[in-house]
Amino acid sequence: MITGRDVAERAGTSTAVVSYVFNNGPRNVSPATRQRVLDAAAELNYRPNVVAKALSAGRTASIGLIVPDIANSYFGELARAIEDAALDRDNLLLIGDSAMNAEQERLHMASFVDRRVDAVILVSLLDEPDISLFQQAGLPVVVLHPIDETKNVSSLTIDYEKAAHSATAHLLAHGYPSIGLLNGPGDSAGSRQHLRGFTQAMEEAGRPVTHVRSSSISRADAAETALAWLRESEHPRALYATTDEQAFGVLYAAYECGLSVPGDLAVVGFDGTAHSGFAVPPLATVKQPVAAIADRAMTLLVDLGGEETVHELFDFEFVPRASCGC
Repeated sequence: MITGRDVAERAGTSTAVVSYVFNNGPRNVSPATRQRVLDAAAELNYRPNVVAKALSAGRTASIGLIVPDIANSYFGELARAIEDAALDRDNLLLIGDSAMNAEQERLHMASFVDRRVDAVILVSLLDEPDISLFQQAGLPVVVLHPIDETKNVSSLTIDYEKAAHSATAHLLAHGYPSIGLLNGPGDSAGSRQHLRGFTQAMEEAGRPVTHVRSSSISRADAAETALAWLRESEHPRALYATTDEQAFGVLYAAYECGLSVPGDLAVVGFDGTAHSGFAVPPLATVKQPVAAIADRAMTLLVDLGGEETVHELFDFEFVPRASCGC
């Protein structure tokens, strides 16, 4: 393994000078000597110990991201956007996949504390996640879904309640006689806001709220729930699913039941994943501004050092497509 001593011998300098060059100080190095060190390092293919350098500065230049299910296309797209924003700032992103298991989420929290990441971005399984481990360790946290603002963490999210209202109102505008909500589990992040937005839109239209079901945030479970629902004689004419993954499960269930979309069943999703535009038929959805949220999270945690606590709402976009009847 090539070391700083090898570079120093090749460049005819001391190891201290090599350290000054790669750490930009604390002492100045003449341009000629600096170039000799850089040339020697290139010839030897020398790579400084980034971890040691970061620890000496009190940082690891690493950010932890916890998501409920990396196989979910939305969380995959979110992770990629955050990684791009992290790399732009010379930071490494470490991803913890909770795999829809609350205990695994807690273990990832503990692991990130033990590995001394500089900060954490959290998409929790739970509406009220326990972030005490991060707070005890003094780790800055940004949560990417609605959270109690009394907690001492930042949150970056769209207004789930307003978005649910918008999606439901769009289905109402089509004139469908009955509309259902396929929500996430009752204790999942955002489920209360989705229900409130859906209920408000229905009540404003003078419609009863009679079609509400829940499934886990997966295509398979949503498909199983929707299959049973759509086989009932009084199933809704249109469905708002609170994630695109659930909506994909509904589309599969409709196919299995011999129902055309949107002719027999209209469907709207939520998240705005790239996959939604290539469903059969293309899925109408609420699009979240993933890139903007990712960049803002890294600004708060890296550029501003996690010293500012904010609760910010981002704009969303309703994307009408064939599945809703547009």
